[in-house]
Amino acid sequence: MSQFNLRKKARLSYYEIEEPNIDEYIYCSDCRDYVFEYCSIHGPLLVIPDNKVPAKTNFPSFVPRAALTIPDVFLHLAHSTIPDAGLGVFTTLTLPKNVRFGPYRGNITHTAASNYCWQIYDKNNKPSHMIDASNANKSNWMRYVNCSRHWCEQNLVAFQYRGQIYYRTIKTIPRFTELMVFYGTEFANKLKIDFRRYHKPLLSTGIFVWQ
Repeated sequence: MSQFNLRKKARLSYYEIEEPNIDEYIYCSDCRDYVFEYCSIHGPLLVIPDNKVPAKTNFPSFVPRAALTIPDVFLHLAHSTIPDAGLGVFTTLTLPKNVRFGPYRGNITHTAASNYCWQIYDKNNKPSHMIDASNANKSNWMRYVNCSRHWCEQNLVAFQYRGQIYYRTIKTIPRFTELMVFYGTEFANKLKIDFRRYHKPLLSTGIFVWQ
């Protein structure tokens, strides 16, 4: 082949390979790696969908739609174990690790106007918009899951998948246990949760002193 023909060949660029969109992947906590759709070793997440709520119900008008979406075979609403936190979500049955709930429902907004917001990121990992569940009639039960005050309380983790926010159980959760997820440092500060103490070791008695 002549030198001229070599110059006529199209040049290949090894810097144009498109990076995988992390929004399309799910984190496997057992493999400690991201997998496409599901882990071939440990299997898919167990998906528990919301209850479907018809347009008209027999419940009083003061019962918000979000409360009716809770999958009541597995979960129920009750007063939170956190003082002055209002309602919380509790397990009715023991839940295994790697159960998926969601997606988180609410209005799309571009400002964090309430403590019920989750940030959504685009394929370039830049902030795109927020899902605000402050309106209990335009959201779902996940708005009632409270923020953990310490790592020992946390039993859910929030993650983004295909432009939506989901919650996943990170350990076996006994029945009648309150579900808690960490909101992130920004919203935790608004709730007066000291992030510096979040990972503080428990006392020798196994008890953490909140105050």
